[in-house]
Amino acid sequence: MPVNGYSKGLPTLIQDKTLQKQLLGGIGLLTGLGAGLASYAILQEPFHVILEQLTMRIPHAQGRLPSDGLRILHLSDTHFQGIDWREQAKIESIRRLTEHLSYDLLVHTGDFWHNESGLDNILRLIDSLPTPRLGSYGVLGNHDYVCYSHHDLLSLNWGRYQLRAGNGKEGRRTPGLTALYERMGEFYRFAQYFMNMPFDLKRVHFNDVARLTQGLADHHMQILHNQTLHIQHKPGQRDGVDIYLSGVDDVAEGTPDLHQALLSLPEHTPNILLSHNPDILGDPASRRANVILAGHTHGGQIVLPFIGAAHTHSEHLHRHQAAGYMWRDQTQVYVSRGIGEGIPLRFRARPQIALITLVAE
Repeated sequence: MPVNGYSKGLPTLIQDKTLQKQLLGGIGLLTGLGAGLASYAILQEPFHVILEQLTMRIPHAQGRLPSDGLRILHLSDTHFQGIDWREQAKIESIRRLTEHLSYDLLVHTGDFWHNESGLDNILRLIDSLPTPRLGSYGVLGNHDYVCYSHHDLLSLNWGRYQLRAGNGKEGRRTPGLTALYERMGEFYRFAQYFMNMPFDLKRVHFNDVARLTQGLADHHMQILHNQTLHIQHKPGQRDGVDIYLSGVDDVAEGTPDLHQALLSLPEHTPNILLSHNPDILGDPASRRANVILAGHTHGGQIVLPFIGAAHTHSEHLHRHQAAGYMWRDQTQVYVSRGIGEGIPLRFRARPQIALITLVAE
């Protein structure tokens, strides 16, 4: 007979058939919820490209910008790799968003392709856009140079964490619960490191950057490699432009030289700096720019309630600044969530393009 709710040491709760059904139903609900969220993150949100619009006021620009502002269409992180059903759906979405758009400059802040198979779709995307009044420009990102493998992600980053933490291979061994607490503390610190530092990934292939650059040039987009251009059009007139546009190479896989990029930039002139990686903010020289446009972060791709981006991909952005508009000293910064993904999922970080209007302060 059961005694105090137990029979042969097994809880009566587990013997209750109704409760078993409820528990199984709960497990099924959680599984279904997880599957639904996964389906949304893989098959829904990555295709919901939005057009974000914002206005920035910049100094030293009186008489140098059109009276209604300089309109810049900012793209980033297409990450195309020749998966036509995904990429052409995004191209069509962007075509619809921009088909009636009138703007001055088209800029792309890198990671055009994930690998070389994506070139045709990159060019299709550029061709699908309305022609900008003053030209198209871009900078290269880390994936434009390199293909990575994620297979050794944890082990590579654990090794890098151990080196940074100064932990030798032969650590002091502590018995019992103390050792368990130490181990748990170490894993917690690693989790914090893993979520807040750019990943260390294994390089498996080097992309043909010259092919990408030439393909873009053939479609009227110029890559800025540590250089500044003076963009002038009808200076002094109502729709005239007199502004400087700079571009710096990728900070991780390229040969970035911000000093060279800004060498020909005069003082007290309106200017824009393109950088794939917002970690260019780590260089104090970046504060010479009025506006920095960047990408790389994908907005974290997965944004968790109360926590923010699951991973920032940046050493210089806080978790709640993984994308969007922000200030660094007197420099305005805009980090795009981008169009594509390396790992094909997004949750609460919808892909985007942006129409940025610069007006005189």
